[in-house]
Order: sequence, then structure tokens, then C-alpha cells
Amino acid sequence: MRGCESTDLSSGSSRRQGIVAPLILVVLCALGAFVSGLSTRDHVRFRVSDGTQAGVCAELVESGCKAAHSNESAEILGVPISHFGSAFYIPGAGLAILALILRKRHTSPQTAAAGVAPVVALMGLGAVAYSVFLATLLIRAGEVCPFCFVLYGVNAAMLVLGAIWWLRGQRRFGFRSLLAPFVTTVAVGGGFFAVSTPFLLNALAEIAPWTVTGAANPGGKMLPSFALPERVPSKGEPAAEDDLIEFSDLECPHCGALHRTVANLFEERGPDGLRVRFVNFPLDRECNPHVGRSVHPTACLSARGGICAQEQGRFWPFAEATLGLKELRTRAVVLDTARSIGLNMERFAACLDSEPTNEILAEDIALAHAAGVHVTPTVLVNGWTFEGAISRTRLLSVLDDTTPCGCDSRPTAGTCGGEEGMEP
Repeated sequence: MRGCESTDLSSGSSRRQGIVAPLILVVLCALGAFVSGLSTRDHVRFRVSDGTQAGVCAELVESGCKAAHSNESAEILGVPISHFGSAFYIPGAGLAILALILRKRHTSPQTAAAGVAPVVALMGLGAVAYSVFLATLLIRAGEVCPFCFVLYGVNAAMLVLGAIWWLRGQRRFGFRSLLAPFVTTVAVGGGFFAVSTPFLLNALAEIAPWTVTGAANPGGKMLPSFALPERVPSKGEPAAEDDLIEFSDLECPHCGALHRTVANLFEERGPDGLRVRFVNFPLDRECNPHVGRSVHPTACLSARGGICAQEQGRFWPFAEATLGLKELRTRAVVLDTARSIGLNMERFAACLDSEPTNEILAEDIALAHAAGVHVTPTVLVNGWTFEGAISRTRLLSVLDDTTPCGCDSRPTAGTCGGEEGMEP
């Protein structure tokens, strides 16, 4: 009698184990499909609005996931990769349902999962490998994309779940046991993709691709005419082959990533090849009325420090030192930074609190606002505006296919296509 009771208990425990893994898989895939759907919606809004709207992601992080939406790898054959993600997670949930159905037809849950578990593990492995590739691109761009990292976590969890589910169950399986899971995955994922993709492509049909080729729109928004006062920090010749303006916050880590990219390009191209200028747009309500909240609470102080460093002809060393800091830029830190680059400290301290400095900062903010700046960094490249720490590859592509006069492609000598462009 006791032996029979023991067998029943073991069977019940085994069946409970056969339920847990499919339920966890349903939750993971539901989360993945939901986040992928949000990301696809944001991507469409970003593209349709010429990069001025980033949807939900913009509410979570300062940059609004701009690099994730505008990167060359953000789409495959014109379809956002997040939509492929939805077509990946939905059949994953289908596999979990299949495992529960097969469980009803087998006395052993391990037998039911013999084909499902290894397919889930392989799906997770492929997803993790692709996640590593995408994460590398984001890190290089200095971007933080919360949606992306949630999905990376889901992919890793799928891999771990599939491996444990398989190894704790029946490790041996025949190819026949893989047939139902494989058909389920292809049918559900392919069906979803076939039905939904035409609607998505229709929404994106009128938008030019991000990749710059020949005279194609470089993917930014054209600003017909924009003049800056002579006082702004500048390096390079006024008649340089290309013109670039950084609208930046000296406490913004993404601004630091873009600044380093621009600095390296300037070193390569030289003062005749590239002119770089800098305009302050601190995300701090203390001095900037155009931001909803103080993302960087001491950014106004850092901006005033940059203006005072410019007064002594040392803005660029000050900016590089400040953008490289990992600590909060208190007054003592700003003074130490000024001292470290050899500024006259008496002049610097007096300038830091002067009314003319506040007026210059207010003028910078007004100029940036007039140019449509609302996130940092924003970069104006030969008259085209781009938001976020755009990659070196994309920046090179824009520089190579546009000119400071605002033409879409490089004109013949002495012409500019008759278009009004940026004032040098």
C-alpha cells in the first residue's frame, strides 16, 4: 500500500514539474512580445516624425533610444528588428501551449517535452547570440536602450529555461519528436509575420531609408539656415569642407560619447576638412526653461564653467575633462577641473558667477531651442540635425554625402543647387 502511495506522489510531483516550465515560457514570451510591440510602435513614430518623437522609450531615458532606432541594423529589408522579435516570441508562447497539450496525451511530462524543450533551448541560444551583436552596437554608440536590455534578459532566461527543462527531463529524443514543435514555430511565427508585416511596411513606405547613398536623404531633418555668434567655441576653418555643431550638455554621458567621436574625426580631417562648434543646452531647470525636469541637476554650473574656460581660450580641454568625469559636478569639482587645465583661477571664479556669463548661457539655450533641440546630444551636420550619440559610421556617411551649403549630395565646384543652406 505504501509503495502505491509513494508512486502516486512521485507521479503528481512529476506532473507539476511538467506545468511549471511551460507557464514560465508563456510569461517570458508574453513579456518579450509586449516589449517588442512597444519598440516597433516607437520605431514607426520615430521614423514618421523625422526623428523628433521616440514614444515610450523617450519617457524612460534621456536619449529616447535614438541610436537604437536610427542605427543601420535597426531594420532588415525595411522591417524593424523589433517586429521580427514579436514574430519570435509569439511562437515561443505557442510552444508552451503545445507542451501543455502534449502533456495531456502522455503519462510522463518528460516525454511530452522531449521535442519542445530542445527547440526552446536552441531558440534561446540563437536569440542570445543576436543580442550580444546588438548590445555591442549600442555600447559603441554610447546608447542605453531599456527596451533592448529587457529583451536581452528575456532571451537569456529562455536559454536557461530551455536548457534546464531539457536536461531535467528526457534528454534523448528522436527527430520525430521535433516535428510538432518545429511546425508550430514556423506556422505561428510565419503566420503572424505574413499578416502583420504588410501593414507595418505600408506605414513606413513613404519614409526614406536611413542609410546614406548618393543623393539620398541622410535620415536627419534639414535646418535651412542657422547662424551662430562668433563667440561660440569653434575649431577648424570657417571655409572647411564640412561643418558640424554640437548641441550638448557637459554632464551628459551620451554627449561625451559623441564628443569623443567628433574629436577623433576632427583629428583625422584637420581644420581644413572639418569645422566644429559647440552650443550649450544643459538639461537643468535652473537655467533652461525648455526642459520638463532637471535630468542633470548641476549642468548649468558646468555650462557656465565652459563659457568661462572659453573666455581664456581653453574651452575644448575643459569640455573634454568635464565630460570624462564620473562624479557630480559640484562647484569644487568645476574649480578643480579649471585648475587642472591651467586656467587663471581668479578670473575663472569671478566669471563663473557673473551676469554676462548667465546672459551668454541664456543665449545658447535660446539658439538651441530655436534649432528644435530638445534632447542631448543633438548634432547639426552640414545643415542636417540628428539626435543621440550617432555612430562614427553614420556620421562619416553623412559628412561624405552632404555639404555645408545644405545640398543632398556633393555639387560640382562653385554650385550649390540653388538651395538656401547653413550660414558658415
